[in-house]
Amino acid sequence: MIELLISILCCAACAQSPDGFDAKMQEYNLVDIRTLNSDILVELKYSTTDNFVGVDMYGDLETAYLERSFANRVVEAQRILQERHPEYTLLIYDAARPISVQRAMRKIVEGTEFQDFVADGTRGGRHNYGVGVDLTIATLDGKPIDMGAGFDDFTEAASVKGTSDNADASTRTLKVYKDYINGLANRGIISYKAAANRILLVEIMHEAGLYPYRREWWHYEEIISMSTVRSKYKLLDF
Repeated sequence: MIELLISILCCAACAQSPDGFDAKMQEYNLVDIRTLNSDILVELKYSTTDNFVGVDMYGDLETAYLERSFANRVVEAQRILQERHPEYTLLIYDAARPISVQRAMRKIVEGTEFQDFVADGTRGGRHNYGVGVDLTIATLDGKPIDMGAGFDDFTEAASVKGTSDNADASTRTLKVYKDYINGLANRGIISYKAAANRILLVEIMHEAGLYPYRREWWHYEEIISMSTVRSKYKLLDF
């Protein structure tokens, strides 16, 4: 039964792409991140089966779209990274996500151990407003550096913070993140090299005004509440 559901959802997603998803992203005034900085690499994991649901949710969509002001923050992070480490670049795994895909993903994981990691498709999460990005640091030839846990790893090894997130910037400082990440290394959960790499990502993103979600080292967002996100940005209702 689950295999049939996955097949149906996958086909539904693919049927809307590429013309459907690309055109809709542009209708919603989202920007292709690589038009702002072509050095940023893109490998949309949900356009492959290399993700936690094991399903290609995006079909032929290969472009990372974001709300423009948010995209500018990512571009600033890229500038900072390449200024300090010209051997590295950002590699984007996911960006804007249509609410239809969000709902399909939620259906797949309902009743499973992954349910709490997927935003309720009723109103959507940050990706569904174009203001959430999943990324890592890679070498210029596209090889991700060691972060201690892979993309879509939902174990403790993927965490960057031990307490709940909120819109209070004082609870999401560099010290908070560094202490927790170094603590993971001290406990032998990730290596010290991975901890240093993860801290580097936090530092450059923090300087650009973006902060990680506590359980996913790869996910970055603004420090604003979801109610503010929903009032400030437009839901990708397609």
